[in-house]
Amino acid sequence: MDNQKISPQLNKLIKKYSYIKDTEGMSPAKVYKLVGENENLYLKMMDSRYKGTTYDVEREKDMMLWLKGKLPVPEVLYFEQYGGWNFLLMSEVDGTMFYEEYKTYENPKKIIELYVECIKLFQSIDISDCPFNNNTDNRLTELDYLMNNNLADMDCENWEEDTPFKEPDELYDFLKANKPREELVFSHGDLGDSNILVRDNKISGFIDLGRSGKADKWYDIAFCVRSIRHDIGEEKYVRLFFDLLDVQPDWEKIKYYILLDELF
Repeated sequence: MDNQKISPQLNKLIKKYSYIKDTEGMSPAKVYKLVGENENLYLKMMDSRYKGTTYDVEREKDMMLWLKGKLPVPEVLYFEQYGGWNFLLMSEVDGTMFYEEYKTYENPKKIIELYVECIKLFQSIDISDCPFNNNTDNRLTELDYLMNNNLADMDCENWEEDTPFKEPDELYDFLKANKPREELVFSHGDLGDSNILVRDNKISGFIDLGRSGKADKWYDIAFCVRSIRHDIGEEKYVRLFFDLLDVQPDWEKIKYYILLDELF
């Protein structure tokens, strides 16, 4: 497993599984699909440089435990800290990745309907006792740590084509100076077509929940808009998204949250 040192306890749990390294995600985490005779599991690991950030799998573990019974999320099977790394072993969520299920995009309207359902599901969760905060101040504090420790995505080549900045520090200064007023709801934090699973044209689960928690209601909406534009590319489906949500788009907030994600 890439010469990764794992504990005897974890090795005992996974030794009967073969593994496939996940190469899809942009996260700095290492993710492996563990293929067994009767079931598949997932092992996610993150080094200690990211401890306390939304990349830390310990936070994701705590988030999934809090969400159990509220949303279809992986089951936490095992967690440990070993050799400067955090290890999270979890169940496989039933279903097919959203982008795999709809990669031909023969029914864009169904895709929009499912994005709307995702937003409504997350925003329906009661946050009165939610201990996880992912609001703008927390995001910027984390970003400051990542930038100061050379852990942020400082490569402007990875940014959206319409991002009006050329340097990371310039973008960071803009984000600090233009923080929007927030209306907090429960948020996935990275809601896109690789983190939603579907079965029989219905949502069957959510993964990659490290950024989940209390955030502005436009945070997840902004990510959906970005995904719709990337995957379908027709602005009429963005309009349909807002029609089905029954809200008027707040374009300033949407642009802000897309920009906020550039350095992560």
